Amino acid sequence: MDSNPLEPQDLSNTAAQSNLDDGEESSPLEVGIPVIPSGDGPPDLAFLGNGAGPPEMIQREWKEITKEFFGCVKELKLGELIHDNMFGLFDAMSAIEMMDPKMDAGMCCNKEATPLNFQTAVEEGKMKLANLESRELIGIIDATYSCMVSWLEGHSMAQTVLTCLYLHQPDKIEDKGMKAFAVAIYKLINLIRNFILRARVYEEEDFQPSNYGYDMYREVTETKACNMLKSAEEDWLKKAKDVDGEKEKEEINALVSRLKFTRLFLQCLVALYPTKNVSPTKTEMIDIVKTLNGALELTQVMEKTIEFGTQPASSTDNPNPMGFSMMVNQRLLPPTFPRYTKIKERSTCIQYLAELIQRLKHACKIVHCTNYHSALNFFMDFSKKFGPCLLSRSILQTLYLPSHDTVFGTKKLTEVLKESAKAFIAPPVLLADNPLASNPAAINCVDSFFAYNENTFSVLFEICGYNRARQRDKLGIMLSNFANLQDEAERVDAYLHSLSMKHENPRQHLACFGTWVLYHCLRAMSFFLLSGLELELYSVHEYLYIFWYLYQFLFGWIVSALTRADTFLVEQDYVLDPKGAKGNQKKPKVKKRKGKTDGKEIIFNQAMQNMCGGYYKALGGFIGEDRIPEPLPMFDNEKVRFEHRFAPFATLSTPPPMAYSDFKLMKTYLLKSPAEELYAAAAKHFHEARVLLESYPNPDEEWHEIVKVAKMNFVMMNLLASGLNRQSKTPPEFDFSCHRFFPIIKQRK
Repeated sequence: MDSNPLEPQDLSNTAAQSNLDDGEESSPLEVGIPVIPSGDGPPDLAFLGNGAGPPEMIQREWKEITKEFFGCVKELKLGELIHDNMFGLFDAMSAIEMMDPKMDAGMCCNKEATPLNFQTAVEEGKMKLANLESRELIGIIDATYSCMVSWLEGHSMAQTVLTCLYLHQPDKIEDKGMKAFAVAIYKLINLIRNFILRARVYEEEDFQPSNYGYDMYREVTETKACNMLKSAEEDWLKKAKDVDGEKEKEEINALVSRLKFTRLFLQCLVALYPTKNVSPTKTEMIDIVKTLNGALELTQVMEKTIEFGTQPASSTDNPNPMGFSMMVNQRLLPPTFPRYTKIKERSTCIQYLAELIQRLKHACKIVHCTNYHSALNFFMDFSKKFGPCLLSRSILQTLYLPSHDTVFGTKKLTEVLKESAKAFIAPPVLLADNPLASNPAAINCVDSFFAYNENTFSVLFEICGYNRARQRDKLGIMLSNFANLQDEAERVDAYLHSLSMKHENPRQHLACFGTWVLYHCLRAMSFFLLSGLELELYSVHEYLYIFWYLYQFLFGWIVSALTRADTFLVEQDYVLDPKGAKGNQKKPKVKKRKGKTDGKEIIFNQAMQNMCGGYYKALGGFIGEDRIPEPLPMFDNEKVRFEHRFAPFATLSTPPPMAYSDFKLMKTYLLKSPAEELYAAAAKHFHEARVLLESYPNPDEEWHEIVKVAKMNFVMMNLLASGLNRQSKTPPEFDFSCHRFFPIIKQRK
């Protein structure tokens, strides 16, 4: 088919029209079957008329406009597009060029005239099946791990791991070490794939699960694969004793370290995978961490001995000269734009494996998180530190919730949620000495509440397993669940309160579950807004209402919820032991320990509120001095932006969603103050945040980061309040390099 652009011209088909007018029998045109006309171009048929008479057919003749087309194109500048009513941007993006190699999975793109497969590579002598040298094995192993890491970073298995020809027919490999490694790699990628599919916290950009019909060598178990590797290690160690050359011994030791690493890594993944939906115990986890430490030490040896193996040729994309064919699976790819796959460098790959083992060691610590609150904090912290690694996130999900409703496979999630509510605010119905705890109606009400809503709380763990961008999207969707959850919590509290009033010495049960639900809802809301700063979704002129919402409402509500829970716990202690404050110290000790935990969280959220208040007032000063450029009104509507940013909060009744008119009123009030006063007030907020964070002993790493930001912003705000750069209209810079949520404010001259 001619690929040149052609232009149609209208010509009436008089012969066809004459036949129709003469009343002859129906032709294919009358029943909608196109007739292929003579000529090079396809028919373009138009049926005209109002249905009363026979349709009229118009045939178009094609004209070549190649020269005119390219002549017009020369007048366009780089990046310019011509917009036509019949051919818009969507059509331009969807247009394809016929015979473009990118659109044909069978095209070789001049990389390989005939892609090698296992059989042809062996027949042509380009791949050895027996008596492989140590340097050849090292090169193949390192290249295979580079492909595996590339697969873990989102490329397809067909273009990465399965380009290793040794994996296509392991049965025909005669070399003992190579066969053991090939079988072990199959077991590794199958376990990794099972972990990721089981956790279900990946998106298309994170992982491609298809194995393209390969059976993953299922007839061999993981235990047998480890035994094969162990046997190969021993054989090579025996060979090392018979070798005289020092260099050859080093090469053999480097090979043995790779075989041993593969075996230890496989053993760890097997041990971490839940057996019968039960996660490893604390004792078993200690052994797993020891094995991971052994594998971590071997990565150092592997990194130092990369040059001992055969190296890829610079002229090709093959990760190793022998045993790989990048185009061998090209026919298995779907007929879409195939992604170009650049295999990772070997040094980068081994560093990735070392970091992966460190992440897995950290994930093993989840066994020490015995309550819901600490586990959720662990998941959020893990996501913050190790977000890009899908495998470690998936393993963490699988360890804590091997099934969606059972923690570690041994305890129902509903029981863990009850313990969390009890530790947070101690609802009377969950206390053993309270009459409600033995009331069947009350017990049934509480059990139904937790059973019906456990999915909402388990989804919070699931959200923490996604990449950072997807977390925000899914949080926005999940907030609608909290609206229903809040309503149910209020009804449960009201019902239990009415039951408690019927007993002697009644204890109030108002807003217990409601406060607990509200606290988790507020945390989700604050993270939703803050993650937009981390992902750089907001323009600078939008920072004002983002920090306003956090400062005026969310963090204030969180502090209020924590304070209410703390106060309620104290009241419960006095009800349980009225003399505790005077003589009996047993109960107050328990409360002191709990109060210490809440005290840290209250301090942290008060500091967050002050940090947001500092940015809010600093931005007010910048806007008052016209230092922050605003978009042109014809291209922007602040009300639309505001409502879009806070749209997920619209379904919530508590806290009530704030309207744009409320923000506009507060903004007008804020800008009435002189810029110097706003800068001074911002400096005071940053100072208070710093003092709060420094007042708590043994702060964690994030606290130190926020303290550093608060110190630098305090200095800058004082300088601006004193008149620094008063005449300058240069916009301030917001540097997020120190902390992902809170930027360092810089003002250039």
